[in-house]
Amino acid sequence: MANQSLRQSEIDSLQYIASMTNELVQMAEAGRFPMISYLLGMAYAEAFDVLRGARPARHAQLSGNPMHPKPHAKDHAQPRRA
Repeated sequence: MANQSLRQSEIDSLQYIASMTNELVQMAEAGRFPMISYLLGMAYAEAFDVLRGARPARHAQLSGNPMHPKPHAKDHAQPRRA
C-alpha cells in the first residue's frame, strides 16, 4: 500500500527512483562493484520503504546529504534598503 501522505508526483518520483536504482544495482553487481551495489541497494530500499509507508516521507529533509546542505537563514535574508 502506498504512503497516503504522499502526493501523486512524489509517488511517481519514488517509483522511478526505485526502478532506476534497481537496474543500477544489477549493473553494479554484474560489474563486480560490491560497495556501489550496496549503496544503490540502500537507496532502492529507502525509496521502497517510503512508498509503502514504513518510513516517513520527510524525516530529515536532506539534512544528511552533503550535496544538498540546508540553507542558513542569513542566505535568504533580504538586502537592506537605504
